[in-house]
Amino acid sequence: MILTVRKESNVTQRENFIREWYRELLKEEIMRLLSKREKITGLKAAMWQTKYMTTRWGTCNVKTQKIWFNLQLAKKTPECLEYIILHELIHFVEKMHNERFVSLMDKYMPMWREVKATLNGQTLDYMEY
Repeated sequence: MILTVRKESNVTQRENFIREWYRELLKEEIMRLLSKREKITGLKAAMWQTKYMTTRWGTCNVKTQKIWFNLQLAKKTPECLEYIILHELIHFVEKMHNERFVSLMDKYMPMWREVKATLNGQTLDYMEY
């Protein structure tokens, strides 16, 4: 990719441009994959958004049924994003990572352990802003 910018642009402006580009790509994929997983599971997010996070791939609020997706997922495979979507949706019916949670993950994504291992084998970027 070649990024052409004005001479007077600074590093922060360039990083923000790239970050917003990633955000748009990720939003498109989330809409496609979230809809698919909602239909399969019967679980529905009331709302969602993307957020730059340094310690998590995703998180949710069970009470409000809101999911936050790490912006860095834009750099990962669709399977990784789909795993995070499913993981957070299942938290709507099971808060803990217990036997029921694992059983639901197995039911809706039998290969989730491999995808999780792949995703967790990759580092989260940390950029200071």
